[in-house]
Amino acid sequence: MKKLIYGACAALLLAASACSKSGDTASTQVPDKLVDSVSSYFGHVYGGYVLGDYQRYAPERQDKANKQAVIKGIQLALNNMDDEGTVIGMQIGGQLASQLKGLKEQGINVDKALLMKEFTKMFMSDSIDMSQLQESSAMLDNMMNRIQNMKNEADKAKESDFMEQIKAENPDIKTSESGLSYVISAPGEAPMPADTSVVVVNYVGKLADGTVFDQSPEGQPATFGVNQVIPGFREGLKMLGKGGKATLYIPGNLAYGEQGVPQAGIGPNAMLIFDIEVVDVK
Repeated sequence: MKKLIYGACAALLLAASACSKSGDTASTQVPDKLVDSVSSYFGHVYGGYVLGDYQRYAPERQDKANKQAVIKGIQLALNNMDDEGTVIGMQIGGQLASQLKGLKEQGINVDKALLMKEFTKMFMSDSIDMSQLQESSAMLDNMMNRIQNMKNEADKAKESDFMEQIKAENPDIKTSESGLSYVISAPGEAPMPADTSVVVVNYVGKLADGTVFDQSPEGQPATFGVNQVIPGFREGLKMLGKGGKATLYIPGNLAYGEQGVPQAGIGPNAMLIFDIEVVDVK
């Protein structure tokens, strides 16, 4: 969002800078009508760019960050704009809140009161012991790595249980050496795609709970290079020719790994299920 906002206001900021250089602002009386016009257009342009960015949010994120809540936050910042310390604190708080939200999505519910107690103690001190700070930072990294390893093991166990259940329901599912599980309902016509091929594909991507996170538009199959997709999808495509159909069960390490794709609702190490149909191979 910052890039868009800063980009939107760049011309206005440059214009303001030019005005301040042209003379002493304290002695220059800008007509009220002109000030009103600047105020109006500033709000119009700023609001338009923020709206453009807001509309790119996923629907569920828009529900959580509805427009009235966004306006409330903006108004709070504007009401405190002359208190530089409060503005700085709001900016830091916003960044910190974003990081805590990311931790929460990983199952780490940080105690905000305890965090603020230690933050305040450190921030209000007169000096920084860099060696102690670096040691604490290293300890934090180690703890985060431990948590990530624990989560990875839990994800693998959950994925294994899921696949055991699916295979029990459908014995036609096979698993490759890489760990990709798949069932081919129609192999399609030779030749099969290569890494350098371009394919035209109808597909639906789902999470293990059945939530659809991506799909090709109905009646408009997607066109892309085989080497442009995640490893599990790429491996599955190369098993199918024109007209081929399959369901792919892609484990996290062959999909988006530990990073996931939060904006698409794909968590760390998430297994992805794709129903695909190869319309054409080029």
